[in-house]
Amino acid sequence: MANTIQLKRRVSGVAGAPATLKSGELAHNEVDDTLYVGKGDDGAGNATSIVPMAGSGGFVARVGTQTVGGAKTFSLVPKSSQDANGGTDLVRKSQLDALLSGKAPLASPGFSGSPTAPTPVAGTNSTQIATTAFVNDAIVGFGAGDMAKSTYDSDNDGKVDAAEVADAVPWSGITGKPTSFTPSGHSHGISQITGLQNALNGKSALTSPAFTGTPTAPTASTGTNTTQIATTGFVSAAIAALIDAAPGAMNTLNELAAALGDDPNFASSVTNALAGKLAAGSNLSDLPNKGAARSNLGLGSMATQASSSVAITGGSINGIALDGGTF
Repeated sequence: MANTIQLKRRVSGVAGAPATLKSGELAHNEVDDTLYVGKGDDGAGNATSIVPMAGSGGFVARVGTQTVGGAKTFSLVPKSSQDANGGTDLVRKSQLDALLSGKAPLASPGFSGSPTAPTPVAGTNSTQIATTAFVNDAIVGFGAGDMAKSTYDSDNDGKVDAAEVADAVPWSGITGKPTSFTPSGHSHGISQITGLQNALNGKSALTSPAFTGTPTAPTASTGTNTTQIATTGFVSAAIAALIDAAPGAMNTLNELAAALGDDPNFASSVTNALAGKLAAGSNLSDLPNKGAARSNLGLGSMATQASSSVAITGGSINGIALDGGTF
């Protein structure tokens, strides 16, 4: 079996460099097919920066066909600040801006000066631009007309004479008017209003009402502690909050007692049982006999060596795999 050395790597997820690397450590991101290296040393072996080295699609090739995506900024403009004039020259943004600055957009252009356009044929009715000549010719076709102010507004008050007649119609000239009008005020007893007493008999009193049937009321917000009426929904929510939505098998005191083994000293029993266990925070430092424990686990002397200083004397290592992990 051949020896295998694997770099730190990322096979899926986010493109880009790892957050940290050791100085000189390599990492390959398969998402953007780029190889990164840790550069610099902060004095503790950690890289001070992470830079891309190589990768398919991550760098511009000098030969061959390749698609370059995103906005690119050049340290020198094409043709050393000269405008493009050849078929293969790159065009500078300033050159395009100069060409486009005097052009109007297709959408909602704002012309200035005296723009002109071809005059449409008389009678044209389309979205074609109408010139002043087209408008004048169309107006001439209407003729003199007969809406003379002196004829229709003879008293020169801004109103058409025929309309002024409608402003002062006599009462006798109005048709379809009622012969009588209801008085502005009324005074009727309850007995004079049909059905009113029966309607009132079906209502409850404000003081000590005695409801029948299935009366309802708005459900108060959880936690309300006032004289507001409590509905069955409010009571159910209060009980559910008390047992905190416990499952059906543990929503009564008897079921809770059974879950604790009916042990009135449950806390002491658990404490005593845990007293004989190893403390998680001690990280096995509280083992009574560490040597015997390593022997029972089949660990030799290498188990006591520091990970940063492992000494192997004699023998050989075959088929070892060095894995840089993922990021």
